[in-house]
Amino acid sequence: MTIANGSASVLTAAMPSSIGDLTYATTEWVDVAREILDEETERFQDVLSSTESFTFCRVGHNAPQYLHSSNALAFTVRFEDGGANIVAEEIPDDECDVKTVGDHSLMSNQARLVTSGSDPKVIQAAASRLATIGRWEQLDNRPPPEIVRIVWQKVQDRMAPRTMPRFVFMTPEWVSSARTILTDRANSDKYKDGLRGVDFLFSENFSHTPAYAFPDGSNGGFWVSCKFGELTVGAGPVPEELGEPDFLTSAMYTPVVPVGRTVNASMTDEEKKESEEYGKTAFRFDKALKLRPVEQTQPSGRGPMPAELARIFMPLHDELSKRTSGEHPMDYDETLKPEWSQKLAFDRHPDYDPSWLRYGEVDIYGIPR
Repeated sequence: MTIANGSASVLTAAMPSSIGDLTYATTEWVDVAREILDEETERFQDVLSSTESFTFCRVGHNAPQYLHSSNALAFTVRFEDGGANIVAEEIPDDECDVKTVGDHSLMSNQARLVTSGSDPKVIQAAASRLATIGRWEQLDNRPPPEIVRIVWQKVQDRMAPRTMPRFVFMTPEWVSSARTILTDRANSDKYKDGLRGVDFLFSENFSHTPAYAFPDGSNGGFWVSCKFGELTVGAGPVPEELGEPDFLTSAMYTPVVPVGRTVNASMTDEEKKESEEYGKTAFRFDKALKLRPVEQTQPSGRGPMPAELARIFMPLHDELSKRTSGEHPMDYDETLKPEWSQKLAFDRHPDYDPSWLRYGEVDIYGIPR
């Protein structure tokens, strides 16, 4: 069983090692999928030419806000006359043989499951988890011809490395994306020599985590140890044996989530202003708890992060935000204080619908709460 303490994840086990560069079902994603679809249909044209036409559509609600698109992203694939085409649009139910509708983050992760060369039991476990934690609407007018299913699976397997996952903020699976980004940059020819003299321990530690994401009550977050160019990235608080962090962000989970999803490079002036105003209220000293929701310290006293390491971290916030799912603790907990329960335009689309996720009933691993 996958649990919040970092045990093996069936999702990441079923996914490629890359963390993608395209958001699922966007026009850019569809354009790349079309090229692959053309190649695969050409390979199987002799079989497809004798196959009846078939059309399917997929619709993902709660798309990431940084795209400044509609709340839902969709695409339609039509197989006919020995070929196929894909367009970035939803079509009416009566024009579909199959239509699948769900939460965009779950559909993003579903699109990253690689069947070819994988253990079928791992794929089944990952697919089952995604099916359990979301509300899905499925229209099945008729099953796809087997060759259509095979061709689309080949397209999905090839698209999986290009598709960005969307994981729950500060969970071990979310940290896996941080690990890839940081270690890839640290090992690149551009940066690796500059890190040879760096010895630094960084930590972001999030308390008061929601039960749907951390069912064992553990803290969220991640830590990064740079030992003379060798980077280790772990989930949760820093292990005691590593000693005190050189830089530590201590925060409460809930108030930080909206800011943690911002993609600064794409924010409008209005969004920046709203985010700033939110921070003034949400990060104010909590008299009841006698702490600040967010505090940054340098426990070891060894000084600030070296510039060589800071360059490795530079794109991390925006890149992780693109790969963060859209739920918020307020969707499943009515006891949160008002300043942490606002519907914020800079964070989520006004039409965001939390009912596409079942985190009021099950945790993110599919275990009943």
